[in-house]
Amino acid sequence: MNRLLISFLLLFSFSTASAQSGYLFVKKGLKKKRTYTEYDNIYLKLTSGAYKYGMITRLMNDTIWLSGNPIPKNDVAEVVIRRKEKKSFHVGVTNMLLVTAGVALTTAGLSASKQATFKEALTAGLVLGYGPLVIGYASKKISLSRKSYKIGRKFRLQMLDFYIPRKRAF
Repeated sequence: MNRLLISFLLLFSFSTASAQSGYLFVKKGLKKKRTYTEYDNIYLKLTSGAYKYGMITRLMNDTIWLSGNPIPKNDVAEVVIRRKEKKSFHVGVTNMLLVTAGVALTTAGLSASKQATFKEALTAGLVLGYGPLVIGYASKKISLSRKSYKIGRKFRLQMLDFYIPRKRAF
């Protein structure tokens, strides 16, 4: 019984094996900055100025097959990083009212206890209350991350394909 079970497991484990797909690397020097495999979506700018977006269907012989259309690797000028749309910065009405109430309470508490003048207390309350909101808004609007990889001087494309060429009849 044990041998029969092991033989069935071995037989069915080989039926799910698949070949390894090709890889497209965006490299800066020796470091890989981005890795694409077959069936990944990619957004390219060509040397002619045209933009191509699609799924990588095949990587073979220094050619990127983008949705079935061949694009030579040397024709790629830029790999554009597609980002998800950022959500707009939104503060609810209740949160804004709570922050405003906190500013008023902080100002009243500091000025009533004679720890600061009214102007200093108001400044401290505004900074403590609205400061995090301003920082959150600025972080949504300012992006310091890379938007594309320009191929040429700093970055380069490297392909790794595992296709075995067909044997010729003669």
